[in-house]
Amino acid sequence: MAGTTLEVTVTMYDHVGGEDALRRLAEAFHRAAVADPQIGRMFRYTGDAHVRHLTAYLVEVFGHGSAFTDEIGGFEHVKKMHADLRITDEQRERFVELMLAAADEVELPDDERFRTRFEEQLRRAAAITTRASRMSQEDLGTRHGTLGRWTW
Repeated sequence: MAGTTLEVTVTMYDHVGGEDALRRLAEAFHRAAVADPQIGRMFRYTGDAHVRHLTAYLVEVFGHGSAFTDEIGGFEHVKKMHADLRITDEQRERFVELMLAAADEVELPDDERFRTRFEEQLRRAAAITTRASRMSQEDLGTRHGTLGRWTW
C-alpha cells in the first residue's frame, strides 16, 4: 500500500537490551547506593537480594513478564520494603541521581526519547516509595494497586 506507514512499537525492555542490561543497571546502582553516604544505610543490609529484586522489578515495569508481582509480591512488597525508612526528599533525589549515573555506567541507550521517559518514570517511582516509607502501619495494610508499566 503506497503511502502507508507501519509503526512498530518497541517496549522499553527491548529498547534497553532486555534482562541482562537491566541486571547490570541494578548491580551498578546497588554498588553506588551502598557506598553513598546519603542513602547507603538503606541498602547495606539488602545484599544480593536487592539486586535480584530490583532486576525483577525493572524487567516487569519495563514491559516484560510479571515475575516481580507473581514471585516477589509486587507493589505490596515495595511498600513493605520501604516501610519505616522515612525517606527524605533529598534521599529520594539522590536515588534518582545514582540510578541515572548507573544507566550511564552500563551504557543504557542515551537517546532523548528514552532518557526523558526513563527519568520521568524513575522520579514517579521514587515519589511512590518515598510516600510508602512514610505510611502508617494502618495505611501499609491497605492494598494500593499494581506496579504498572513504563511506556513511551
